[in-house]
Amino acid sequence: MIRYGFILVFVILSLISSCSGPRNPYSQTDITLPELKYHVEILASDSLEGRAPGTEGGLKAAEYIAGEFRYYSLQPGGANGFYQDFPVITGVTADSGNRLMIGNEILAIGKDFIPLAFSADTTVEGPVVFAGYGITSAEAMYDDYAGIDVKEKIVMVMRYSPDGDDPKSVFKNAMPSRRKAAVAAEKGAKGLLVVTGPADGDDELIPLQYDNTLGNYGIPVFSVSRSAAEKILHTVNKKLADLQSGINKTRKPNSFSVPTTAILQSRIVYDRKTTSNIIGLIEGSDADLKKEIIVLGAHYDHLGWGGPNSAYRGKPAIHNGADDNASGTAAILELAQKLSSVRSELKRSVLIIAFGAEEMGLLGSKYFLDHPTIDTRQIITMVNLDMIGRLNENKLLVYGMGTSPGFRKIITDMNNEYQFDLALRDEGSGPSDVAEFYRKDIPVMYFFTNTHEDYHKPSDDADKINYSGQEKITKMVFDVIIRIANAEEKPKFTKAKEDAAARPSGFRVTLGIVPNMAESGNGLKVDGVNPGGAGDKAGIRKGDNIIKFGDRVIKNIYDYTYALGDHKPGDAVDIIVIRDGKEVQLKAVMQKSKRRD
Repeated sequence: MIRYGFILVFVILSLISSCSGPRNPYSQTDITLPELKYHVEILASDSLEGRAPGTEGGLKAAEYIAGEFRYYSLQPGGANGFYQDFPVITGVTADSGNRLMIGNEILAIGKDFIPLAFSADTTVEGPVVFAGYGITSAEAMYDDYAGIDVKEKIVMVMRYSPDGDDPKSVFKNAMPSRRKAAVAAEKGAKGLLVVTGPADGDDELIPLQYDNTLGNYGIPVFSVSRSAAEKILHTVNKKLADLQSGINKTRKPNSFSVPTTAILQSRIVYDRKTTSNIIGLIEGSDADLKKEIIVLGAHYDHLGWGGPNSAYRGKPAIHNGADDNASGTAAILELAQKLSSVRSELKRSVLIIAFGAEEMGLLGSKYFLDHPTIDTRQIITMVNLDMIGRLNENKLLVYGMGTSPGFRKIITDMNNEYQFDLALRDEGSGPSDVAEFYRKDIPVMYFFTNTHEDYHKPSDDADKINYSGQEKITKMVFDVIIRIANAEEKPKFTKAKEDAAARPSGFRVTLGIVPNMAESGNGLKVDGVNPGGAGDKAGIRKGDNIIKFGDRVIKNIYDYTYALGDHKPGDAVDIIVIRDGKEVQLKAVMQKSKRRD
């Protein structure tokens, strides 16, 4: 993975914080391919080890970006110069202080139980109450807590709902274990035990994973094995399978007290680190319009050596993230340099932000909007660049067209020069930092060149970037910003029509393919197949075009999204693909997707 000029990278990174001169041998005010390539190769080098938040590599990347902003004469826009520091939790562990005792028996951590990330650090003791799924839902006219008193008691509940983990269920908002903990605490419970019922698959403990949400409900919350649950139910001669089957069949609660006492002692250790947004301002030249601000953003973090968001299943390896998102970061550096050189021609101001911790759940953009360094009412548009380095067949996706009435015309007008094969999407809540601005009623644009088979894998390297395509996209974005900055009127915000594929899916299943999100109307093109996945085992190949999935005809990514929601792990699904102009019939056994409770 080491690129040419590797020694130079070390020298550059060691001098960034103190050097006031140019570090880029290709540096010039125009947007150029060599400069983009130079930035990508530094940011995606092995020496930065994947730019994970809170790591030395992440810090080096931030220093590099701040150094470039300084050299381009941007005004510092952070809380500390160019930096806006914020805390992140990079891991969570259960220390030896955790304990679960049922009756007189001490259970084994990791085998019989494990605390969840939102478990409070406390010790409690009390009698146990079985409360079905732990759901109170007026919408479903269902209440597992009706007729029982759980105050000062330990509540045991099953995961999911009478509909299993179906994301389309009327119970969907009540399924998460965090929500069940909140309800139990509201009812006065002292602690919560959560077990996976036999109807919901393997007897598995919920993984101890940080869910990007600090805080708990003041009670310990443990995931427990079925054998642990059966020890509790044994005292009333009941079986978990029978209880679950009865509730699911009748859709009526069956809650009761158990003559057993439990002791829960919870101790959670958070690995707390600091990362940063890097922020620079180019002030507009118009005395009045400069108060209106265009935000230009891209996240610079990636996955480090892998972790739960990686699509790679081998030994730990550096995930360099050349496309995701060294490509977007390199582009905003070039745009910062170019826009700074023409600042006298900009009526409105441009705030350029390299966001940290996007891969952890859009944490950098969330932090900026919750702790703004400017008055966010001044922001008139947010332009986001995320994964713009794999232009293929000249196809460019631009999201956010429905967030302002004039955006579609701006892009199509600009494309008269650039001649991209455009795929324009209305939605503004795509899976990138743009979503946080859209939620604040700010018009947004999001440039993207599609997913690919190296997404979130160690193979996303700098030598696979389409630099000429990246250069063309960056120049188009420059023209778009100039047009918005100098327009007579600022963009008007509108709510966009949202599609399911633009939001986190919460699907129970995965086919293990990389879908092409630009194609529409003639099926779903497969851009990659993950080894060992359901699609791979079914015989799906890169380049196949899925036209039918189960009972659904597939014309685009949205049809595919809806089709996934129809199925559960283990379902055998008939799939028809077009391959070399011919229909091929396949059968895939759906695999369980990664989901967090």
